[in-house]
Amino acid sequence: MHQKKQSILIYLLVIFTSFSCAEKNNQENEVVENKETKMEKTEIKEKMLRHVVLFKFKDEASEESVNKLNEAFNALPNAISVIKDFEWGINDSPEDFHQGFTHCYMLTFASEEDRDSIYTPHPEHQAFVASLKNDLEKVFVVDYWTNP
Repeated sequence: MHQKKQSILIYLLVIFTSFSCAEKNNQENEVVENKETKMEKTEIKEKMLRHVVLFKFKDEASEESVNKLNEAFNALPNAISVIKDFEWGINDSPEDFHQGFTHCYMLTFASEEDRDSIYTPHPEHQAFVASLKNDLEKVFVVDYWTNP
């Protein structure tokens, strides 16, 4: 009887060890897969050209005019296909470093050529820029290449 219990214990120990080793191998494989996935994502990520535009509106600019200009800027990605991505927002920083700039827009382009030869001279962009003169006090623009 004692030998039977010992055999059962050895059998259970072998099974437990097998499951433990199998689980460890699965975890190691997941870690390798995660590293490979992260590596693939990094390799796939391309440098993109960001075009950041900040607006400071005149004090006398009406809320209606500001909203109309905002809607016009938001319409540009639908009219100009080389805009790869577009987002915008209104300043929400608790720090007082905004210098009166309230609206921020970020456009993404694949190349300087897309920005310079297609976006900038595009009739929709030119009409939008012309519409700003009555309500805009200042514009601040920064362009940069992302560093993936």
